[in-house]
Amino acid sequence: MNLWLEKGIWDPAFFKDFGTSKSYSKGTCLFLQDQPLTDVYLILSGRIRAYLLSPSGEERHLFVVGSKSIIGECNIWSMDSYVYCAAASSDVEVIRIPKTMFQDIIRSTPGLFELALQSISQKQNALLVQTQLMSFSSIEERVMFVLAQLAETFGKDSGNHVLITIPFTHQELSQVVGASRVSVSNVMMSLQEKGVLRKLNKQYIIHSIALP
Repeated sequence: MNLWLEKGIWDPAFFKDFGTSKSYSKGTCLFLQDQPLTDVYLILSGRIRAYLLSPSGEERHLFVVGSKSIIGECNIWSMDSYVYCAAASSDVEVIRIPKTMFQDIIRSTPGLFELALQSISQKQNALLVQTQLMSFSSIEERVMFVLAQLAETFGKDSGNHVLITIPFTHQELSQVVGASRVSVSNVMMSLQEKGVLRKLNKQYIIHSIALP
């Protein structure tokens, strides 16, 4: 179960004639929780993060999705509003598909309903992992958990170490683990001092790590 759903399962070419291509700069909010659910977004490039927003403006991160993933679909069959917020965590390109159009395509195209269920299940599993981590784990344990997942999912094994092939910032990591950027930076520095990992340009090499 992963909080960083980088490898999507959707074919953008299939939807290009049913939606509108849009570009959003890093930090742009695509939709807010409780807003009317009008569109589903299929990511062509970049990453989008989902999060909850409290009445006082505090954020609680949920998960990140990358290219060939969709976002905004989780409530499409049961309610008329988004259940979380979504914002670009990098510059992104998407296909924005109207809700009713997306529903019609899913219902009428063999195999797509199973993809929709798989996509929703991935996000449900991510929410369960997030709940477990936030309830029972320290910041260091949460950081190590996410690094281990990234190494397993996007790692290039070179024998005695693993290169995480997708770049990410401390800010992105802090959003995933639900901690401040400063706290995450301190953990990452500590792990480097312990020889657990080292930074190579914008990527990280993991020498040894275990799930908490």
